[in-house]
Amino acid sequence: MRAALLIVLFAFLVAGCGGEETVSPTGPVVGTLPKAEEGNAAAGKAVFADNGCGSCHTFKAASSTGAVGPDLDEALQGKSADFIHESIVDPNKEVASGFSPNIMPPSYGTQLDSKQLADLVAFLQQGG
Repeated sequence: MRAALLIVLFAFLVAGCGGEETVSPTGPVVGTLPKAEEGNAAAGKAVFADNGCGSCHTFKAASSTGAVGPDLDEALQGKSADFIHESIVDPNKEVASGFSPNIMPPSYGTQLDSKQLADLVAFLQQGG
C-alpha cells in the first residue's frame, strides 16, 4: 500500500515537471483589458457645457473663456486620448505649469459615466 502511494506521488511529481519547453497561449488571453470606448465629439460638447467646464477653462471649440484652469487649446494640443482621460479622472496626477493642484474637482471620474467620459475626451481631443 505504501509503495502504491509512493508510485502515485512520484507520478504526480513527474507530470508536474514540464521540462524546459516554453508554452504559449493558443487563444485569447483571459483578463486582457477591453478596448477603450469610442467617443462622439458632438455629444462631448454637450458634456463639456453641462458640467460647467467652460466656467474654468478657455476652449475655442466650446466658445468658453474661463481662466481658473488651463487654456485647453494650448494644454491639450498634441495630447493623446489617454492623457486627456487621465487629466479628467485624476486631475492632480499632472498639473499644468502655472496652476496649483486641487483646483479641478477629482469627482468627474465618478460623476460621469464611461460614455460621457469617452465623448468628452473625443471633443477635447478634436478641438485641442
